[in-house]
Amino acid sequence: MWQNLSLRGRINLLLALLLALGLAVNIGRQIAEAGPRVQAEDQSVIRLAREFIEMIVADLNEAPDPDARLNQIARDLSRLRHVSIALHDSGGNPLTPRRLGSDVDTRAPPAWFVSLVHPEQTAVSVPVSIRGKPGSLVITSHPDDEIAEIWDGIVTQLEVGSVIALALFFLMMKVVGRALAPLQSLADAMGKLESGHYEARVAPGGAPELAAICTRLNHLAATLGEAVEDKRRLAERAVSLQDIERKEIARELHDEFGPYLFSLRAHASALAKQADGREPSADAVRKHGSAMLEQINALQQFNRRVLERLRPVGLAELGLRQALESLSRLWR
Repeated sequence: MWQNLSLRGRINLLLALLLALGLAVNIGRQIAEAGPRVQAEDQSVIRLAREFIEMIVADLNEAPDPDARLNQIARDLSRLRHVSIALHDSGGNPLTPRRLGSDVDTRAPPAWFVSLVHPEQTAVSVPVSIRGKPGSLVITSHPDDEIAEIWDGIVTQLEVGSVIALALFFLMMKVVGRALAPLQSLADAMGKLESGHYEARVAPGGAPELAAICTRLNHLAATLGEAVEDKRRLAERAVSLQDIERKEIARELHDEFGPYLFSLRAHASALAKQADGREPSADAVRKHGSAMLEQINALQQFNRRVLERLRPVGLAELGLRQALESLSRLWR
């Protein structure tokens, strides 16, 4: 799957993974910090409540009605946040259990989150004695509001973070798309060059590196176009030179080779007539034979010159330099 993704798709996928990872790390950090935060709040509230209770009940026996005063203290302390105060007798049985509900409008956290950050309640007993009758005020921690606030903050962070991550993702998609836009133009231009359309050009744009590649591709296209045009002109020139050379060889064959053949034909006819006569003339035969030898020698020299012009004999054995020198001497 990764190999089939385009470069733009790979970059966008990596950005999405990075944003999701960053959001997950932030949420995980808040969840990891929730337990110590609740525990610290729990201990702090219980400590303050205990100190306050110990200070209040110190002169409890001096009150006119200690029992009524103790019940009033339990009712007043039950208004504390995150704790509940209950009056217990000497046997540990609750006498005036009180518990205030949460006054914070937050989203209820799930059970797994509550068990994770606050697995068990903390209870502290403060002993009291009224006219020699033992009892106790039990302080029990109930950090429901704190847990709900932490969960509400996590959910809010998740929602806001998701919106911000999506906004950043779409923004980066636009930026990456604009930065990589010249790649498609480059691919189209290369396809045209491959098809032989060397006039294709790409408008430089995007990142500086891609703009430099576009400029170099345009220069390459122009160079290829010039090279193809030079090749076409060279081919036309070669064909023209071949045609000129053929015309020159045909002219030489007509002007020089033809007369030699005509002369040889004439002398051969004369020799044939001499042979048909009763008494051939030795001088005439010698004359016609010498003329024929001269014509044959001239034909051989002419043939050698034509072969030298078509392909110098020493080109393969002596090399190009010596062959050119030999051809120059031949022309001179």
